[in-house]
Amino acid sequence: MRAGLFSRTAAAAAAMFFAPEAAAQSPTPAPNGNGKRRGFAASPEFARAPYTISIGEKDSAWRIGIYGFIEFNVMNDSTRSYADSAGSAVLQRDDALGGQKGRTHFTARNSRLGFKMEAPRYMGIKPGAVLEGDFFGNQPQNVSEAALLISGGFRLRHAYLRLETDYVDVIAGESYALFGQNPYFFPASVQYLPFPNLVLFRTMQVRLSHRFRTDPLDIDVGIAAVRPQRDSAVPEGQAAVRVNFNYAKAVHAPGSGGPVVDPMAIGISGLVRSLRVDEFSATPQRTNSATSWGLTFNAMIPLIPAKGDDQKGNGLTLTGAFTLGTAIGDQLQTAAGVTFPQLPNPGNQSPAPTYTPDIDNGLVVYDPDGQLRTIHWRTFVVGLQYYLPPAGRISIATNYSHGISVNMPRLIAPAAAKQVYKQSRYFDANVFFDITPAVRTGLSYQLTTQKFVDDATARNHRWMLGVYYFF
Repeated sequence: MRAGLFSRTAAAAAAMFFAPEAAAQSPTPAPNGNGKRRGFAASPEFARAPYTISIGEKDSAWRIGIYGFIEFNVMNDSTRSYADSAGSAVLQRDDALGGQKGRTHFTARNSRLGFKMEAPRYMGIKPGAVLEGDFFGNQPQNVSEAALLISGGFRLRHAYLRLETDYVDVIAGESYALFGQNPYFFPASVQYLPFPNLVLFRTMQVRLSHRFRTDPLDIDVGIAAVRPQRDSAVPEGQAAVRVNFNYAKAVHAPGSGGPVVDPMAIGISGLVRSLRVDEFSATPQRTNSATSWGLTFNAMIPLIPAKGDDQKGNGLTLTGAFTLGTAIGDQLQTAAGVTFPQLPNPGNQSPAPTYTPDIDNGLVVYDPDGQLRTIHWRTFVVGLQYYLPPAGRISIATNYSHGISVNMPRLIAPAAAKQVYKQSRYFDANVFFDITPAVRTGLSYQLTTQKFVDDATARNHRWMLGVYYFF
């Protein structure tokens, strides 16, 4: 969330992060106004028209496109650290029962459904909207295993309107953030994205963007006002630039979605936001402020370029990202186990005084001296994906990531050192096989390693099978 042999499984969203039609890993058949897919050539053998309902004729037509997939996964872990989704959850350590015993999940919760709507052009404005969800919604605490895996809660993923003009495109609603330039630079993996140290964030925003087009390259620029930390009362600012080199085409897959052919690209994006947090007290009378900032650099480079828009075989592509910043744990979808400390209770009051934070965990914390500090992160991700000749129906992919918080040890009290990690590494190896244009399978091995503030290390080995039906 196209070109080539398995274009019917592709997401137009993966080609245009400034114009996200849907999620990556969501093979979205997204038409433009004339019913053709945008940004790629159709494969003569396997291309199909999107599932579209059209009311009206030609330029006056209203259209609704239906897309999504049904996904079944089996995952076996060497520890009891994860539910079905791994993400950046804190691993169970070797000295705990959960770090010594494994578990297996069967799940279909990542199945997805989306709608892409288009209205007739009016006075040079092309309106559209996307509404998409899956069954990975939040569940009540202490929910039963059966309820978690059989009755997954529906979750909103994308809900935005879009206005396209010759001069500027406008998006308002929930979609991918500009920071990280997703989904264009997504790596290929059976693992649910994001895996550890990968920037991926969806949020409410108002975004302005434009594509400057030339024959050798296109330049996408965008700025956005993003949902603030609500008590700061000031929207977050984001900006991004991506350069697309049209003379070199890369074969790549967004997550576990079908492979596509897109131009080689490099990009940079950034964010800045103000944070305000109640003072560290049971009865706060004032607030403390902090500034969050982040930069991320992305690249997608065809080491063996595609021979054409509908030829994927023998394509080899490198993807990479480098991110640094402070108070950006939400963009990496990790709190690393950080929570706010307990208030002192020198008089042994009963009940003990409690602090209720007005900000999500993992962005800032009060250090042992009672000072509000932001949590620094520096991460990189590198991936390779190769599509076997002749047609690319079989592909292999591998990814490695590393993340470190250099100031975490200074922020965490000794009592919490066993629950908070300061460094994370992730590796995976994947093989995909496209059985038919609609059905894809993937098998993956994944190793996650975390180093805690007390310098202990925990590991989890995961085997994961994915079976996908795209529509």
